[in-house]
Amino acid sequence: MYALAHDLHCSPWTAYDHKKWLHAPLFSLALRSADVIAVQHCQQSASLNPHLRERAAHVPNLVRSVREYPRVYDTTTIDAIWIAKIRTSKQLHLFVDLAEALPRLRFAVVGGFDPTVGSTIQAALEQRMSSLENLIFYGPQRDDKVLSLLSESKILVNTSCDEGFPNTMLEAWSVGVPVVSLSVDPGGVIEQEGMGFVSGTVTQLVHDVDALARTKALNQKYGEVALSYVRRQHSLKAVCQALEGALPGLRSGFAPGQERHVTVEDG
Repeated sequence: MYALAHDLHCSPWTAYDHKKWLHAPLFSLALRSADVIAVQHCQQSASLNPHLRERAAHVPNLVRSVREYPRVYDTTTIDAIWIAKIRTSKQLHLFVDLAEALPRLRFAVVGGFDPTVGSTIQAALEQRMSSLENLIFYGPQRDDKVLSLLSESKILVNTSCDEGFPNTMLEAWSVGVPVVSLSVDPGGVIEQEGMGFVSGTVTQLVHDVDALARTKALNQKYGEVALSYVRRQHSLKAVCQALEGALPGLRSGFAPGQERHVTVEDG
């Protein structure tokens, strides 16, 4: 079993930047050799080579915990929060632009810098964030602190140019916080389920964040829908059922002499 962890992993030629001449053929061989290719959402399955799609199985990301009720809108102290490992593809600078464009709202950034980010870029981002009175940079935080900050937030904002199925979205929905995404909508679930907005442009992103942060009724509605979706689609029970469907041998046991190889990609 091979588990895809990013939309770019659907093709061997977009999966790796480092030593592509070596890693792309090896990854291609792994995909062709796998009994099952686990995908995070339906768009990943559609992006696979047609010869591989019949072996694709949807195995949703697991949410570790789900609140019984959404966080209370009136108790929030952060209007919009951004959470990720800070890499170029995450486009943190667009969130900083957002904070500059909406000075009356309160913003927060959580995450540490990836080693691939140059020192000059890192220093520039840190300087920009520290210069804004309406933005707090928390740096990397433990999981419990991240959930606590999400519970104090009205919106999670995603500015990435590419993703798989962001766990930060699932964590936000697990406490009843809607998402505003610049472009990433894994499997189309944000718009289909009604759990936030997919803005498409930076201008629309500013409008959507401002509107959803200020409109209590809509914010609460999206949060309630999101909580229900996560409980239904990303619980331990749902993930176990998906794995049992992908690999029936997990429950029934393999036939004598039968061997299975399970390979899970890190990430």
